[in-house]
Amino acid sequence: MKKFNNKRFRILAVDDDEIILDLYQKILSPANPLPTMPTFEVTCCPQGNAAVDEVERSLKENTPFAVAFLDLNMPPGPDGQWTANEIQKLDPAISIIMVTGYRSTSTGTDEAVSNFSDNLLYLQKPFYRQEIVQFSTALSTKWQAERQLLSLHSELESLVEKRTAELVESNKLLKSEVENRKQIQLELEQSFANLKKVTDATIQAIALTVEKRDPYTSGHQRRVAKLTRAIAEAIGLSEDQIEGAHVAASIHDIGKISLPAEILSKPIQLSEIEISLIQAHAQAGYDILKGLDFPWPIADIIIQHHERMDGSGYPRGLSGDRISIEARIIGVADVVETMSSHRPYRPSMGIEKALEEITLNSGTLYDSQVVDACLNIFNGKGFLFS
Repeated sequence: MKKFNNKRFRILAVDDDEIILDLYQKILSPANPLPTMPTFEVTCCPQGNAAVDEVERSLKENTPFAVAFLDLNMPPGPDGQWTANEIQKLDPAISIIMVTGYRSTSTGTDEAVSNFSDNLLYLQKPFYRQEIVQFSTALSTKWQAERQLLSLHSELESLVEKRTAELVESNKLLKSEVENRKQIQLELEQSFANLKKVTDATIQAIALTVEKRDPYTSGHQRRVAKLTRAIAEAIGLSEDQIEGAHVAASIHDIGKISLPAEILSKPIQLSEIEISLIQAHAQAGYDILKGLDFPWPIADIIIQHHERMDGSGYPRGLSGDRISIEARIIGVADVVETMSSHRPYRPSMGIEKALEEITLNSGTLYDSQVVDACLNIFNGKGFLFS
């Protein structure tokens, strides 16, 4: 795999615990990188006020931070929420990951994190080294691509204004101007293609982070995405819809990143409160993604993937055509993959049982066209998850 070029991304780590700050330094140290890890420069701050000062200084010196990891509780100074708000006022482009050791309470609400902004990501302590590396790599690369795209847009606007003035003065430059515009268009298309690659890499990094917290369902999102694409192609969706459905399926359980790992891997039947927490992952996934500008309505698809045709699903109780076709496809693919796979609280029920489930509830819980396509894929075309 090709390594990154020697580019240095600035990371801000804020925590009142010196041991945690030292851990950030060791994880992201350029002296011991992973094969695909870029070079990071880590700045550590023990309090929120100092972190805000560092961000302000970095902007004045034109050396902005790409990512900030903020501890939620940092007595006696301001907490992480205040720090995040102040940092985003100074630099809206920075990606912020709120890191906390708080666990959900018995009521299912973590009061300490209930006021998170929509554009903040959340990471539960204790975290894994791979989580820090994945967040830093994916978000830094995305940050860089967005800066390059903004720069290209600015350059393009300036060039268009200049060329327009020249055309008013003389038509002699028309031919060269057309060629210049073509070249600019090619460069812009290449930039968008590069941004798509970065977006795909970010999606995969986030998907891997979700699976890291839920090892028993490792590969679940990938398998659901594979079946989703097959069904979408079978029922004749457009290429754009097929791609959007596949991307949404690849991260449909992203909301589970906010759940305690012990619930996800619990080897016995979950309690009603734990089930309600699990069900909240659809809304959580929507809240995480709704502010991102995808070419497809990814957030809307994800929040609907547990809705059912008769209105008995969650979280909004949508029914019929009020549920997008992409979400209806993912809903069927999710049920089939889940039932046919092992879970910590039960063994695999088998693909036959899964297909029997969607057949019995075709038209009631599941879209009948989607069910028919799914059955044909397995029975007629020999589809396999592996």
